[in-house]
Amino acid sequence: MRFLSKKEIPFKDIVPNGYIDIHSHLLPDIDDGVKTIYQSVYILEQFEKFGFKKVITTPHIMQDMWPNTSQEILDTIKKLKQVITPLGITKVELQTAAEYMMDDLFYKRLKNNDILPLYKDYILVEMSTFAPPINLNEIVFEIKLAGYTPILAHPERYSFYKNDLKKYDELKELGFLFQLNLLSLSGYYGDQIKSFSKKMVNLGYIDFTGTDIHNYHQLYTLEKGFKPKIGKKITDLMKKNAIFS
Repeated sequence: MRFLSKKEIPFKDIVPNGYIDIHSHLLPDIDDGVKTIYQSVYILEQFEKFGFKKVITTPHIMQDMWPNTSQEILDTIKKLKQVITPLGITKVELQTAAEYMMDDLFYKRLKNNDILPLYKDYILVEMSTFAPPINLNEIVFEIKLAGYTPILAHPERYSFYKNDLKKYDELKELGFLFQLNLLSLSGYYGDQIKSFSKKMVNLGYIDFTGTDIHNYHQLYTLEKGFKPKIGKKITDLMKKNAIFS
């Protein structure tokens, strides 16, 4: 019985009915996510089997690496949608937004009202893995001025904050909501991030979840599931994404 108690619960048994994923990289050959339509279709097929209701995929928009335009993103998802229905993917709804690096390009697009929101006024943003933007306060001010609510992608992965919860309190006070990567709780990014993720979950810092799936390997890791002790908490967290319906 001791062995059974430690067995992981498959991810499909953790997913709540009608889950809406708000972070993934499933548009082919547009960023560091999937490279082919076949890969996109396979992952979406698995998401459908998990019971996902909707997938709002979020390609990177990053000035120095992936300066994707809104039109390029919309054209790419149009092509993908033309393929998935004939292939039998009909139970999961596919939409697109973007994951915006808070850099100069984002600032310009914000000023020009050239933004792909997740839903209503919610937008998904991220920081560099090296340091937060120098003008972070100014960027947040402009986000709010434009009428948007920023959701910070994977806050648990910003190692430059050194797991200092006071830094995260400051981000919350600025107006950020937090989206946790489910893979972080699996240990995919390492034990330190896994431990800090659990702490953020237990202390109520997390507002939403996302798969942040880029490839098959991440999909297989997620598919394996989680320990029973954290499984129930993950289900409850995932239910919060219902507001994006």
